[in-house]
Amino acid sequence: MRCRLTGLERTGPEHSGLYKLRLQASGIRPPGGQPAHLSIGKQTSEETVDGLIEFDITASEDSPQVYEFEVFLEMPTQLHFAVVATDVVDRRGGAAFRNALASRGGYIFTHSSETVLLNPNAPQMFDGEGNGIFSTVLLDWIEWEGPLVTEAEKSRRIGVLPPDDTTPEVVAEHLQRFAERVWRRPVMEEELKDYLETYRVEREAGEKATDAYRIALQSVLTSRNFIYLVEGEPNARERLTDSELASRLSYFLWSSMPDDALFTAAKVGHASSLPSENAPQAGSLRHPETLASQVDRMLTDRRINRFIDDFSRQWLQLHRVGMFPPDKKLYPGYDDWLETSMRAEPVEYFREMLAKNLPVEGFLDSDWTMANARLCDFYGLPEPKNGGFQRVSLKPEDHRGGLLTMGAVLGLTSDGTRHRPVHRGVWLSEAIFNRTPPSPPANVDPIEPIPPQGNKITIRQRIEAHAKNTSCAACHRNIDPLGLAFDQYDAIGQWRTRERVPTGVGEDPMVDASGVMPDGRPFTGSVDFKRLLLEDRDKAARAFIEHLCTYALRRVLTVDDRDDLKLIEEEAKKNQYRVKDIVRAVALSELMRKR
Repeated sequence: MRCRLTGLERTGPEHSGLYKLRLQASGIRPPGGQPAHLSIGKQTSEETVDGLIEFDITASEDSPQVYEFEVFLEMPTQLHFAVVATDVVDRRGGAAFRNALASRGGYIFTHSSETVLLNPNAPQMFDGEGNGIFSTVLLDWIEWEGPLVTEAEKSRRIGVLPPDDTTPEVVAEHLQRFAERVWRRPVMEEELKDYLETYRVEREAGEKATDAYRIALQSVLTSRNFIYLVEGEPNARERLTDSELASRLSYFLWSSMPDDALFTAAKVGHASSLPSENAPQAGSLRHPETLASQVDRMLTDRRINRFIDDFSRQWLQLHRVGMFPPDKKLYPGYDDWLETSMRAEPVEYFREMLAKNLPVEGFLDSDWTMANARLCDFYGLPEPKNGGFQRVSLKPEDHRGGLLTMGAVLGLTSDGTRHRPVHRGVWLSEAIFNRTPPSPPANVDPIEPIPPQGNKITIRQRIEAHAKNTSCAACHRNIDPLGLAFDQYDAIGQWRTRERVPTGVGEDPMVDASGVMPDGRPFTGSVDFKRLLLEDRDKAARAFIEHLCTYALRRVLTVDDRDDLKLIEEEAKKNQYRVKDIVRAVALSELMRKR
């Protein structure tokens, strides 16, 4: 069946778990319009779908493409397949046609898999020349596979529950094995005394052995030993045990508990004895060769993607993207899918930097980026061959390169109506140099608005007038140049030469992105500014290492960490500050082994 699908509801499979979705689709793109975009997820309102899977479809009708995804589904559920008509090419009477389309809730329904006409009043989809009037998805077929359970997952479930006709000794053995797994360390028998007592009480109350054991398991899983990473008990000591180091490594690089191989490397010879003060447990993970082998294995495992996703979002403050939704009247081309794509671009960029082990200066400037079809359309770049993210080459006239000129970074430092140079300067100071500027003084006067009859002036000129206040000048001197360098990008990251000023009289003023660095070096714009940042590569690399260590240790760094950080920096510099080598140096550092 081939259906032009924009609102089909589908009931999912019967069992919760991980599913693989395959579908074959192509798209119709109006001349000068955006690529077709499919959102699959749960309907949150009549007009919106919370997309579990979203992607652009660039394949033509003559050459449809097979797409494959893995998604976790909680049953029962219903999935909605939707295309939002946000990019209508008007050939039918201007605003009247656009308003008629909007009145239908943003979705253009054609027919379902049962060929039932859902919306007989749908507007015309093609013009007289056969061109699409709006972006459309052509769906050939869909198939589901799952729940997906690997052999490794099946093996971990064997032996969790003891037999029904078991003895207390066998229950204790099973519970100890389970507790060691979920508490991520050796467990002594006396630590399980209360849990085994719970089992005994439930059995005496008439519960079946399996049900009583499940209650004991629940108690183990609600213990602080499972919920928290407990380090350094019961005796104070300087270094982590091998089990604690295994957990620190796994939560650093995988955002999850250690696997069997890491557990085995950290396993001790005698779990019944507590470590003496300042002496780690005698597992093989303490040996440099074993530790290096495990770290190298973890860096090539697919679970490293969890680190890429989590660290990059925290480091770059990507949770703030969309916090102030852009004004639709000022930025009509901004939509939810563009915002989602913007938020993903720095993550995919970091993924490429790590996978290719590129030097850290690529974060500051580059002649490439990672983009999907929607971002290429927004940036004015050549459309990629498929709808997903891929590496795209940049030219100087594209005005992009590195993290600092990405739409997500430029947007999260804006307020939805205008760019905010001070906020951009603060972000750059925090993310690139790991230096948080002091908070503004209490009751500081706001930037003065432009009177309706006053001459139009730039935000830069208004900030300069504001910064003449002696209580503000010192901080603005160090912050403002870092943000003013990117004044040629508006609130959503579009390049411009004039600043749009909504009030005042006269022409919109020309943008001035020149400035002077806090150390006195002048620059003429963002390109020149990034050149100066590259001269400060050592400072940027040191800050990146500090961000990594804060993430890995789950605490703020202190002056006591200075020597260990210096050793990591020296090791990273030997390898030209390549990103994967830096992550590896952090994982193997003495700092990771200390409490």
